[in-house]
Amino acid sequence: MTMDARADRRVALVIGNSEYREIPALKNPDKDAEDVSKTFRLAGFEVFTGKDLTRLQFEEQFRNYLAAADGADLAVVYYSGHGFQIGGENFLIPVDASLKDPADMEVQAIKVNDVLQQLRSKSKIQVIILDACRNNPFPRKDYWLRDQLIVAGGTGLAQVTGSQNTLIAFATEPGAVAYDGSGNLSPFSSAFSRRALAPNQEIRSVMAAVRRDVVKATNGKQVPWENSSLIDDVVLMRGANTEAQQVMASPDGQRQQGLTERGIRVATAAKAIEDRDISVPVGVGPVPLKLGLPASDASIILKLANYPATGTLSLPDRVLSPQSDLMAAEVNDLRYEPQIGSAAPAEIGFQIGGGGTSKRATMKLSPSVDPCDQAAGEPLDLQGVVPGRLPNEIGGGAVEACAAAVDTYPDVARFHYELGRALLAAGKVDEARQAIQDAADKGHIRAVFQLGYIASSGLGTAMDTTKANGFYSKASDKGDPYAMAAWGRALFNGIGVQRDTGKGLDLLLQAAAMGHVNAMTDLAMIFKEGRNSVPADPARALAFLKAGIERQNVHSMSILGLAGRSTQTVAVCKPKIVRKIVTKIKVVRIPTPTVFGTPVKPIQNDTGPVPWRGSDGDHPEPKGGSSNSGGTSGSDSGSTSGSDTGSTGGLDTGSTGGFDSVSTGF
Repeated sequence: MTMDARADRRVALVIGNSEYREIPALKNPDKDAEDVSKTFRLAGFEVFTGKDLTRLQFEEQFRNYLAAADGADLAVVYYSGHGFQIGGENFLIPVDASLKDPADMEVQAIKVNDVLQQLRSKSKIQVIILDACRNNPFPRKDYWLRDQLIVAGGTGLAQVTGSQNTLIAFATEPGAVAYDGSGNLSPFSSAFSRRALAPNQEIRSVMAAVRRDVVKATNGKQVPWENSSLIDDVVLMRGANTEAQQVMASPDGQRQQGLTERGIRVATAAKAIEDRDISVPVGVGPVPLKLGLPASDASIILKLANYPATGTLSLPDRVLSPQSDLMAAEVNDLRYEPQIGSAAPAEIGFQIGGGGTSKRATMKLSPSVDPCDQAAGEPLDLQGVVPGRLPNEIGGGAVEACAAAVDTYPDVARFHYELGRALLAAGKVDEARQAIQDAADKGHIRAVFQLGYIASSGLGTAMDTTKANGFYSKASDKGDPYAMAAWGRALFNGIGVQRDTGKGLDLLLQAAAMGHVNAMTDLAMIFKEGRNSVPADPARALAFLKAGIERQNVHSMSILGLAGRSTQTVAVCKPKIVRKIVTKIKVVRIPTPTVFGTPVKPIQNDTGPVPWRGSDGDHPEPKGGSSNSGGTSGSDSGSTSGSDTGSTGGLDTGSTGGFDSVSTGF
């Protein structure tokens, strides 16, 4: 079956890492990323592009991309940069990686299989293309992988097998090394950009042509490779709008009648578009622009002279690319979907022609975040559009804002969930449960996790650990970081389920890889103590605490005895009490020292959106009391202090937990 060209949604993430900080730079990846991004945009994809990404930047970009890829027909990840294998697992290397210690691979690099699993949970078809088959340039060769210390061996990347409808392409065969080449682009990226633009070519034919080109360019030294389980045909570059092309190419003699009238219509159309600034909501799907263009003459053509740098333009029957032409009658059906995570206005330009007259018109499309998202969006929600707030950061007005959003966009599941969060914060537990259930029924994955939390905590209902684990497992399979952490804890500790240490540890590591900071503290305590046959390694534990601190996690800070991010420390000299020291000779009076400063009150938490940092998992008691709530300790959301989740305990006491014998490096 061939994918329907008129209804599909296609999203690509393109990353090029060149400027490494601890090792020599690579000359091609940043230029590879730029070129491949243009290729995907020309093919009509929504494209997220990242150059020289650190680990934290990758996490943020990847989360935004996953939110956009939710429900996509085709999700593509293209990576150029350093990557290598450890124990049969492939890792992509951010530019700030040092990889000096055994635990650094887990906290600094990106596991390809984690990326693939997230794509599987979001999209119908997955394509991963890796121009990263390079030797390991770091001196250290042994790293922790799950419960074993693995010595790196071999070169290049290991073979990866995908599930149904997946294609994974490598710049060279497994275990071999890819070359940068002598030009501005690598041989593989250059060949891909050229071949991918061939119209109406199925991707496996494209990759075969790429392979021939690379083998020829490298004299047989590099042979691109792919594993495919595709059952659908995937065409990257569709044919152009033939109807518009025919009109544009028609002989002048057929368009002479009414030239003056058409010229007036062209001018009128340009005036209707020029200098408009349209506010477009983020995360509600393609939004009709309602331009109200007066021109309807079939011979008037609008060519996209300037495609938006971010986001996607479409018509009800197709997605537009930078090369698209539109009939005048189609312009009033034009839609735009802003890119999640991009706040800057996008500029769109049209070249309007007809009757021998041509004019250019430009307008702006400004992304706007709904007040509900601003008030009650949640951290690490992979279907969310904002960094999010913790429960205790949800303020007054959130219920009203989210109720309005639900009324305006009843089919957007996210708003139902955020209404539930706002109602919980306001102490309206029964209403909150219904809103969260509505969100889960509409496909919001975080809402499924939240139902598990409600069941485990007895929030307005009887506690039911088995029921909670069912929700956690379901949401975990869909890639939700909160759910992976909660279900991982349950499995690792055997809480309401038969213990499975290996799977539980894997899920905690996956949640941590997505930025879930309390999964990081859970792992730190596991590795510090050596639980359930997992070897103890204080240095490994410390690596995860440092990772939590990088994401501003107060639990990690408290374990190491560090102050939270909201406290400003000012050095002061406090006055001492005057004392008298009596000797046989005389009385000596010790003067009061001069006061050089006064204590400064801690800075209050910012009430605006907080940085991406995962969840502190507090789930505080709803405002208005807890007589019907059954408690809201929030252990399942990533907290480390609840018995029903097998949490690690004691992480918010300020205790160093035995880490005083390990150098923190701060």
